[in-house]
Amino acid sequence: MPRPRRWAGLLAALALLAGCADDPLLTAASLPGLGATEVRQAVDTQVAPWRSLGAVATQAGARCTGALIGPRIVLTAAHCLLDPRTARLVQPGQAQFLQEHAPAGRPRAVRVASYVVGPGFRALPGPRPAPGVPPDSDWAMLLLDAAVPPAPPDLLLPVVPLFARPGTELALGGYQADRPTLLVADLSCRVLGYGRDDTGRVMLRHSCAATSGSSGGPLLVRLSTGQWVVAGVGSMALNNEAGGWAVPAAAIYRAAENARNDAVKAAP
Repeated sequence: MPRPRRWAGLLAALALLAGCADDPLLTAASLPGLGATEVRQAVDTQVAPWRSLGAVATQAGARCTGALIGPRIVLTAAHCLLDPRTARLVQPGQAQFLQEHAPAGRPRAVRVASYVVGPGFRALPGPRPAPGVPPDSDWAMLLLDAAVPPAPPDLLLPVVPLFARPGTELALGGYQADRPTLLVADLSCRVLGYGRDDTGRVMLRHSCAATSGSSGGPLLVRLSTGQWVVAGVGSMALNNEAGGWAVPAAAIYRAAENARNDAVKAAP
């Protein structure tokens, strides 16, 4: 397990994983998070867990990956909602969730009605990580347009409020810059450990090969029952090797619970 580290020293070696919808076709050698050996493979978007994933696209040109965790709720990375030129969050109506194989059996694009991002999240133009921002704030939940039928229960991926142990097998997929029309995934990666900043915020280090466009993609664990669950959300990649850092699902779950409790206390 990696020893706890100061995040300021990591920022220069990391890259946020949002991609642009109009990026030219890129080679693996030019992209962060992949390493020297190609291990990703195309996966079937009509079977679990990949049928629960889709692309998150904004009018500002960002393109990431998201996963259905509720009938109309998509989990992704907060920096996927940034305008890369200004580092400001786009308006909800400027974002969409795109699925190649939707529940009705045909492609669909669903408008985002509203969203919430991790407490304290912000970034610099590029976008790139902003110093002093809690690293585990890079997540967002998108509420999809109510005019669209809700996703059925068998499409929803549970978010587990636990920290996956180092060595736990993972899968990570997304719509990535060098293969923008395919959902590709690393099916044989692992949790390497955790890093902690000076304020106690924890991030998950993984070995999954994934690059620009995979931000927001869920780090998936398959339980002994065969069920797939979300252990984290892809956030940052290492520049010269496979793998990167993710927001642990436990941090997202805890923040969501705190927000619900605050709302209850504030209610008249």
